[in-house]
Amino acid sequence: MANAIYGKDHILMFRLYSERGTKNATKLALQTQHSWKYEAKSDSTETKDGAINSPATSTVSLDIEAVASLDDVNKFLKEAVKKSEKLEVWDINLADKQGEGKYGSEYAQGYLQSWEVPAEVGKLTQIKTSMNVDQLPQEGPATVTHEQENEIQYAFADTTPVTGEAPK
Repeated sequence: MANAIYGKDHILMFRLYSERGTKNATKLALQTQHSWKYEAKSDSTETKDGAINSPATSTVSLDIEAVASLDDVNKFLKEAVKKSEKLEVWDINLADKQGEGKYGSEYAQGYLQSWEVPAEVGKLTQIKTSMNVDQLPQEGPATVTHEQENEIQYAFADTTPVTGEAPK
């Protein structure tokens, strides 16, 4: 029997493309939803024998919503929009464990097209953004480090004083 896929198991991690040689990807905190959109609009040519469709190249976009926060990821994503900086994004499925620290993932590169932050009375401030993806996303196993796992869900802490090293 097939197992259902839950949205809560998918997290997004980002990194500036220019920092790919020096930094790990970072999780977008307080994400509420994201959606991949694949489109291939074919052209239609009318002929005397009827319409003929020609295939089109697929385009991909990623729409993202999250609760706004004053963290480094929100800041660098907003700056990436303002400066038109290329990003890398991983959609990691935490229910698809593929080995020690490896999870099924989709990887893409592209540019955020907007950064919308509506502030409504009595509600949490929500970020809305959209990313145009270069070419097509690629599937493969993504590494999630112990530190990145702690960003996803805090680790157990004992009742004794916490030392400088994170619990494993």
